[in-house]
Amino acid sequence: MIKTYRLLLVFALMLSSAGLLVAQSEFTREPLFKIGSDIENGLLGMRSAEGKVFVANSSGKFVRFDLETGEAFAGKTDSEKILDFDVVLGQMVYIDEEGHLGGHLLPSWPARTWDACRIEACDEGLLLSGGDKAYFLAKNATQAAEIDNINFALPVPHGFFWTMQLKPSGIWGADLYDCLGNLMSEAYTFSPEFVPSGIEVGPAGSEGELLVSSVEGTTRKLAFIGNNGRMFWKLDGPEKVSPRDVAFDNQDNLLVLERNGRELWLNRWKVTQPEG
Repeated sequence: MIKTYRLLLVFALMLSSAGLLVAQSEFTREPLFKIGSDIENGLLGMRSAEGKVFVANSSGKFVRFDLETGEAFAGKTDSEKILDFDVVLGQMVYIDEEGHLGGHLLPSWPARTWDACRIEACDEGLLLSGGDKAYFLAKNATQAAEIDNINFALPVPHGFFWTMQLKPSGIWGADLYDCLGNLMSEAYTFSPEFVPSGIEVGPAGSEGELLVSSVEGTTRKLAFIGNNGRMFWKLDGPEKVSPRDVAFDNQDNLLVLERNGRELWLNRWKVTQPEG
């Protein structure tokens, strides 16, 4: 009996270390800012950087909210139709429906169109994805590095990026690549019971952690995974209101766009990680 108990305990510890046993986390909600109806129409979502949150829609209208002072500033991009956006040094960079980049661009980057609909900024440059290839524009680069066969790309510090892939075994995994498309680490393997839909990755945490949003059964889930192969927390997510409806503040608290009745709010979720 004691031997059987010890075997079960060892097996449970092995599963836990592999990230397969994850207790459901809890959170507290703090309302921060009501989103205006002019931004709601065609809402793309939000980005957070350096204590500021940008919420923008497809017509290029945006509001910038200061997390410290509570002040808000409304603005408009030069483009009449944008597909995605990010924030670089406190300013927006975006891609329009024709594949042109606009906003805060580095002068060395080539002026051309891109077969992409997603844009991700990081400390090493800019990643464009959503077409047959992904393109990485490093700082001061005069041409982009082309990367084949990646899905759900998310850049993290020091020139690496995450991907989510369905392996030949039929099991999902989260892998780390370098900016040239070389596999560096198969960081996390999901359980065989993980059969999601509506997968989205990002944003990255302050230490390059991966946030995964997916629908499991009928419930949206948010999972936070470290590059050490550990799932730190997993919780039920909000009803989806836009392609990018979650972000992080400077303390790695979740920022969430969610509805309160007919109103759309920016809220802060403070996640409590389960002990052990």
